[in-house]
Amino acid sequence: MSKVSAVAKLVVKDGTGDEFPAAFDDLFEHIAEHEDGTQHYVLHRSTKDPNVFYMTEIYLDQAALDEHSKSEPFAGLAGALGAFVESVDLDFCTPVKVAKA
Repeated sequence: MSKVSAVAKLVVKDGTGDEFPAAFDDLFEHIAEHEDGTQHYVLHRSTKDPNVFYMTEIYLDQAALDEHSKSEPFAGLAGALGAFVESVDLDFCTPVKVAKA
């Protein structure tokens, strides 16, 4: 099977950018301890606009992405994001070239 990736642009509400990354704490801990199929999971903050974040993700395969998406911490994060997120643009991809995972 081929690897699966996701790239998301998240725009947060004014004044919430500094608090936003902490909403991911439980999920990041869960990924580190329980998701062997999640190979890359990084939250980035734009240097041009402090209200813009990007999430980049790489999974071993579709089954690993499905496992991640069905996890309890992921569901908890999805519920918490409403307090922060103004808009989301999410795209699922196939990695075509990786120097380092």
